[in-house]
Amino acid sequence: MSDMAKLRQEHARLVEIVDRLKRVIEAPAPPSAVELYAIRRELASTLIGHLKAEDWALYPRLLESADAQIVATARAFSEEMGGLADAFVAYAQRWDAMAMERDWTGFRSETSAIIDALRSRIVRENRELYPLIDRLDRAA
Repeated sequence: MSDMAKLRQEHARLVEIVDRLKRVIEAPAPPSAVELYAIRRELASTLIGHLKAEDWALYPRLLESADAQIVATARAFSEEMGGLADAFVAYAQRWDAMAMERDWTGFRSETSAIIDALRSRIVRENRELYPLIDRLDRAA
């Protein structure tokens, strides 16, 4: 499987995980800590692995392109992703099991915002960024 096929597959997996997390936070009361921790751990590990793969397989190729538009787009996406990654790390550190139980409403609200940001990012990457690699591949 190509690197891009793997990245696209990881996007689909991330969407599936955030869909499950969304269903969990729609409940009026928190689920068991074990259930919630398992989903959050899966999301974190999948997201971190995906970001590392993009850093290794995607951004170097785009940033080395002779096409200034491709380089500018890749640079903008890369810088923006750093902010989202930092926000996710801060979110994960802030919301341990005890904090979630103490403030389920706050956790639900912040989790919903993180989910929306991740979904938006995935849609934008699929629509705007990944086609740039496809374009480079066709030109090669």
